Amino acid sequence: MNGPLRVLRGVASTVALVAIAAACGWLGISMLRSVTAPPVLQAGDYSAIVRDAGEPVVLFATTTCPYCRQARALLDAMKVEHVVYDVDVSPPARALYDRLHANSVPVLVTASLRVTGFDEATYRSTLGGRVAAVGATH
Repeated sequence: MNGPLRVLRGVASTVALVAIAAACGWLGISMLRSVTAPPVLQAGDYSAIVRDAGEPVVLFATTTCPYCRQARALLDAMKVEHVVYDVDVSPPARALYDRLHANSVPVLVTASLRVTGFDEATYRSTLGGRVAAVGATH
């Protein structure tokens, strides 16, 4: 009797390990897709955020996100006037970020557009034509 129980336990253990491995694989692929997904552009009225920030571009970021660091560096290199709200260290910034119903960082906001995610080409094409106008506002 001990033999069949041992076999059954072995089969159950194997099935459990396969299920766990499959779940980890699915989760890993989902996370990889979200990290490598292209930025999402969303038109809207974000003028209140921009007005309250006092700059024509607002970047919601975290202090540990490598894409946020790249976004900050690009905005600086493009000489785009902007303000950065670090949502992981500032409760007011987090509250404003939560009102956007965003689920990742970085989030770049202009008066009429929101870009969730980072891609240099997207930032350049989104802000390239606006850099002169952005600079002229201040």
